[in-house]
Amino acid sequence: MTEKLTEAKEKLLSTEYPRWRNLLSCAILVLLTTGMVSGWWYAYYTTSDIECHKGILFFSAVWLAVQWVVIGYLYRYQNIPAFARGAIKLLILLGNVWFGLFIFSLQSCAQ
Repeated sequence: MTEKLTEAKEKLLSTEYPRWRNLLSCAILVLLTTGMVSGWWYAYYTTSDIECHKGILFFSAVWLAVQWVVIGYLYRYQNIPAFARGAIKLLILLGNVWFGLFIFSLQSCAQ
């Protein structure tokens, strides 16, 4: 039992992460986050009567830049433990889900 706990602890605290897997996961995260924000930009510029949401358009640019910085940090540094790396990726993905739900639930300005 103690050996299994020690093994699980070592696995969670491991900083060994294959370079190809790091590159692939970061590339997928960049594509997903950029896709979410560019989807909002496309909707903003192609839909009429949503000019009142221009502040959210600027916020989405900051949102995307911050995500790129965090993903760059994940790519650059290899000393992040496995549990923290997984938690950061999960938070980025869940944050984008909530961002998408919020953005695409906005109503038009002409009411």
